[in-house]
Formats: sequence, structure tokens, C-alpha cells
Amino acid sequence: MEDIKAYHPSHPEHQLVLRSFNKPYDCDGCRERGFGSRYRCESNDCDYVLHESCMFNSQTATHDFYPDSTFKFSYKPRSCGTWCNACENNINGFVYYCEDKDLDLHPCCLNLKNKMVIDGTKFKLTEKKRKSKGKSTGGWSYESKCNKYQFHVHRITEMIYESWKIGNCKDENSSLSLKNPELRLRRSSDRGSSRGGKYWKVAKIFLTAVVAILLGDPTVVLTTTLFNLIT
Repeated sequence: MEDIKAYHPSHPEHQLVLRSFNKPYDCDGCRERGFGSRYRCESNDCDYVLHESCMFNSQTATHDFYPDSTFKFSYKPRSCGTWCNACENNINGFVYYCEDKDLDLHPCCLNLKNKMVIDGTKFKLTEKKRKSKGKSTGGWSYESKCNKYQFHVHRITEMIYESWKIGNCKDENSSLSLKNPELRLRRSSDRGSSRGGKYWKVAKIFLTAVVAILLGDPTVVLTTTLFNLIT
């Protein structure tokens, strides 16, 4: 099958080729982590690489969580110290911003769904408002309608970063080795249920989907390893 290739304005001198490896990478667009599929320059050891969402960015975008906001794409943050309203991590590269509402989102965070349904359990994004450095924030959390689940997007990114830090990748075709990732989950009920029950089934499926979005389309190898370690 013929390789999928395309140019990107941030790297106009060479085409980028769609590749997939069981190996993490740093996206040269948003400067965030990625895993699995990526668009990569293969010219003279250049190795410039982008998430798919960074490769095919839109000049303007919207998100259902902010229905009255229109986001504009930029190759760099509006100012030093800009951070993402979704995951609360710093923004160091590509960004979507709404100047009117003082909002900023990583390209991958923009892809997080406002609502999700997993095995009949309904999840919806929420945000706890507080003031920090003059900006209203609290970061995004997914909470279930049944009040049994709450997943902080920032905590999920911490789990990914810790797994990245202690992972051991021998070559491009090796799987990512992850050990003891820390994931803080809050359950308001069913504390006595077994880890093999419906609670963990829903949690695994939900987290698989969210991690996939945050890492820009990771392979099943990564997500399976992560969730085998928390069960």
C-alpha cells in the first residue's frame, strides 16, 4: 500500500509520512507526548514529527463545553506561561485559543468529547472554577450521572507522563514498558465491589478512549498495558 504523505506549513521543506510505532514521541507541533500513529519526516535523519491533530489543524474550531467560544489556531501560545484550560498543563507549542473568553486548549485536548456513554454509564465534562494568576480555571473532569465516577483530565495526564518517564523502549518496534502508573480515581460508591466488576470494566473502556485522544491515537499495546496495571 502506498505511503500517506503530506506537507505541513511548520515544516515546508519535506513531506511528512504517516507511520505507527509502539514507541512514544514528543510532537514537534504542540510539544506534548504522543504514541503510536504519527506523521514523521524521514529525510536525512530530520525526524520532525506531528500528532495527526497537529498535522491537520483547522484555522478555527469550537468545543461543546464552551458553546459561546470560537477558538483560533496558533503555532505558539499567546504568552509565556500559558496553560491549557482542559488538562492544566503548560502550552509550549501549537494551541487553540479564544481571546474573548481567555481560553486555551492543546490540540489533542480540543478533541476530548463533552459527553460520553460507556456501557450505559453517562459521562459529562465539568469544570471547577477558581482564580489562578488572574485566570478562571479548575481543569476539566469527567463525572458520571450516577455519581460513581470522577476522572480528572490532569490526573490522567500525570499517569501518562509518569509511565513515559519510567518506560523502557529499546527500539522503534518494541512495546512501551510501563510500571506502576499512578492513577487517582475517586468513587463515591461501590467501594466494596471487586476489581473485576462492572466498575472497573467501565473505567477501563472510558480511560482507554481518553488516553487515546490525549496521546493522538495510541496503539492498543499502550492502553492495554496501562489498564492491566491498574486492575
